[in-house]
Amino acid sequence: MKMTVEIEGLKGVEDALSQAGPKLAKRALRKALVAGAELFEAAAKKNAPVLAKATGRRQPGELRDAIDMNVKLSGTQESGVARVGIRRGKEKGSDSPAVWGSFVEFGSIHGPAQPFMRPAFEQAKSRAQEVFTDEIKKGVETLGK
Repeated sequence: MKMTVEIEGLKGVEDALSQAGPKLAKRALRKALVAGAELFEAAAKKNAPVLAKATGRRQPGELRDAIDMNVKLSGTQESGVARVGIRRGKEKGSDSPAVWGSFVEFGSIHGPAQPFMRPAFEQAKSRAQEVFTDEIKKGVETLGK
């Protein structure tokens, strides 16, 4: 499942970033993406169900601990993507938290859905947009100094 947040209305900020040195613009964009993604990551970890006790294949907190973020900038470094999701481990097949985490999120024949990622997105999206915008603005302000 892919969810996208697109922020518009920052034309002046975008122009300032493109006129700044590429290294400074890259730093401001990366910092803003990380700041916004941290809110999604924290909400997802807070919402993730945790087993009461270990089973033969799962440990308490394993799903929560597999949630992380990854930030990538485009080749031109004018845009970027922050991804928050369940990290794929070395485990194969259904033993990977990335695989069985989707069954937890959406449910399966073995149990009902226990959504944690989608609610995290809904809980954090407005604040993440604000934090992203604030960080970009701070980055632009420091570019001239």
